[in-house]
Amino acid sequence: MKLRPLRVKLAQRYADRLCGVGLGVTWREFDALCLPRCRAVHTLGLARPIEVVFVSDDAVIVEIRPRVPPWRIVIARVSNAVDTWEFPADSCQAHRVTCGSSIEAMLSQMTPIANA
Repeated sequence: MKLRPLRVKLAQRYADRLCGVGLGVTWREFDALCLPRCRAVHTLGLARPIEVVFVSDDAVIVEIRPRVPPWRIVIARVSNAVDTWEFPADSCQAHRVTCGSSIEAMLSQMTPIANA
């Protein structure tokens, strides 16, 4: 089994933050999207649900919003969320990730297998 690095897109530019994983961007281009200093996201224009994970400043997952359908706005319900991560739907359940886990632990569990 050959592992490849997890491809994380860091959305720092306004255009990257606005588009997120929608508007022509596909999960084939990256495995996760990190939106630093972000407490709300939208799923406008998406074709399928996504997983939204809110993370505290000490890299602990503080809220998970599973299977957020298209055309929604998601705002962190917890006050200590500082960053937002977007993943394909069911990522947390598939990797047994819960609130209180570190984002680093989640990412290490999600290391994808390279295509042969």
